[in-house]
Amino acid sequence: MEQTTGTGVSRYIGQGVSLAALAAACATLVALAPPAGAQTLGEAVARAAALDPAITTLRARGGEVDASRTVAGALFPAPPALAASLRRDRPDQNLGRNEVDVDVGLPLWLPGQRDLRARLAEREGEELATALAEVHWQLAGRVREAWWALAAARAEAAAAQRRTATLVRIEADIARRVAAGVLARADLLLAQAEVAGARAAADSAAMRVEAATRAWQALTGDTVAPAHAREAGVAAPADGDAHPALSGARSRVELARAQLSLAVGVRRDPPELALQHRSDRDGYGADYRNTVRVALRIPLGTDARNAPRIAAAGTALAQAEAILLHLRRRLDVDRAHALAALDAAERQVRLASDRLALAREHEALVERAFAMGEQSLVALLRSAALREDAQAETERAEIGVGLMRSRLAQVSGVMP
Repeated sequence: MEQTTGTGVSRYIGQGVSLAALAAACATLVALAPPAGAQTLGEAVARAAALDPAITTLRARGGEVDASRTVAGALFPAPPALAASLRRDRPDQNLGRNEVDVDVGLPLWLPGQRDLRARLAEREGEELATALAEVHWQLAGRVREAWWALAAARAEAAAAQRRTATLVRIEADIARRVAAGVLARADLLLAQAEVAGARAAADSAAMRVEAATRAWQALTGDTVAPAHAREAGVAAPADGDAHPALSGARSRVELARAQLSLAVGVRRDPPELALQHRSDRDGYGADYRNTVRVALRIPLGTDARNAPRIAAAGTALAQAEAILLHLRRRLDVDRAHALAALDAAERQVRLASDRLALAREHEALVERAFAMGEQSLVALLRSAALREDAQAETERAEIGVGLMRSRLAQVSGVMP
């Protein structure tokens, strides 16, 4: 009679575990399914860009570039100057002597100065465009990391819910068997303690999901996360002209060269053409005399003016070139590291899948043995825990592969 009852309990436990697995799978799908209106990862980057202060600041710099282009295309390299003066003999003699001077100063472009300023304005525009692309690329990296952190938290929460559901069903079966006198109350207390621990772990996992969701909202301004962030295959590295970081560093080098060319090519301040009109008389009743004076003022270039400017521009160029060289080496190293990390993550997936298959087989054997009275409740709970751990580890490994692919795409300069 007891054996017949054990067989029925075994069948019930098997059905219960199958239902638990089905419920766990549904919980996983619900946790990872995209909510209504979920956007792609690229759209999430665009939303984050609208909130990023660095991008807002760079966009505001467009006015500076336009102003630099205006200066290069202006008629004069500096604003003209207007001066006027009045000279009279009052209050000394009051003989009616007057003298009125009106002066206009017109700065003049030096030979080649306009072309150098125009080239500098062009380089400033290119540097601004590449700086925006580089900041977008950096922001994409933060968005990718935030999405995978949220995905990992969701997977952990789903695993905790799945483990809780399994233990609740086992607890219900143990309670019925204790009521039937087949098992002792100590087994029920042990099952209840396991359920309480699983529920506490599920609550902690839910809090981590909430924290990751808040972090995503702070970055993108939206609580709706994309459905997925999988990178297709192994990202090919962007060439030197396309990689946002390298193109930004190269633009800064070109800008520094243009600034050095301007410092070397323009070794004096602009000359100034002065036009003066004078109207004067010697006293009351005398006619006014009108005269015109033309003067040319040519500032001289000295080392006191030029040496500091050329040295500062040369230093900026050397620094920009060094940063470009260092960045190229660092990106090569980072890509090699990302490839190795992706390979290791894929191996972890294979090992975790093998472990999960063994854990499932072990759990099935222990369930049958427990139903026949050949295994204890502790062994049953342990086998269920091993299977849940193996399944959670497999999901973590799969998320790890996705994260490593995103990091490889990021270091390769590939935007989502």
